[in-house]
Amino acid sequence: MRPVGGVSGRILPVLLAVLVLGACGSDASALSTADPLHYLITIDQLVAPDFTVSTAAAHVSATSIANGDDTLAQALSWNGLQSAASVEYQRDVDFSTSNGPIDVVATVERFGSVSGASSAYSVTVRYLDAIQGAVPTSTGPLGDQAHAINVVKNTASGIAAVEVTVVWRVGNLVNLMVARGRYGGTRLDDALVLAGLQTQNESGPG
Repeated sequence: MRPVGGVSGRILPVLLAVLVLGACGSDASALSTADPLHYLITIDQLVAPDFTVSTAAAHVSATSIANGDDTLAQALSWNGLQSAASVEYQRDVDFSTSNGPIDVVATVERFGSVSGASSAYSVTVRYLDAIQGAVPTSTGPLGDQAHAINVVKNTASGIAAVEVTVVWRVGNLVNLMVARGRYGGTRLDDALVLAGLQTQNESGPG
């Protein structure tokens, strides 16, 4: 596999770490209780240069997470969403020749129980799969449950762009990682590396 965004040498160690974390599972009696802001991937963890903060890390509502979809927003609330946070990073590059994501959005949702998080995860998967043009994709081992989609669309200049979305659950936390970039230059592997780093943030105390 050719290098993507100059990070191929870092992909294998991170994916192996994710495999270990996924194999460990989660103890339902040890719920994550920290502010989701503390679990978000940070700018210093991004594996490509030149990213800056586009939207600062902040708490977000169920409506914001659901992009205005009332059914998803209600499902998140009904399943015990306690708190959620999101952050967005972007880098200014020549899109026509870019490799690796140029836009990254990370979200962490904390639920009051593992069962509530699992149910919210399942609802989110159905929502993502129903997006027009979505192609469901396997992630391999990631957390306790994981799923991905990719959507390809042409830009105004006729260059194909891809949006890769990974949703995964770690105990009572549901995560979303969205990576956008040039089709062929941005791949699921890029999003999985970032997802693995955010999962590591969630593996500590709290």
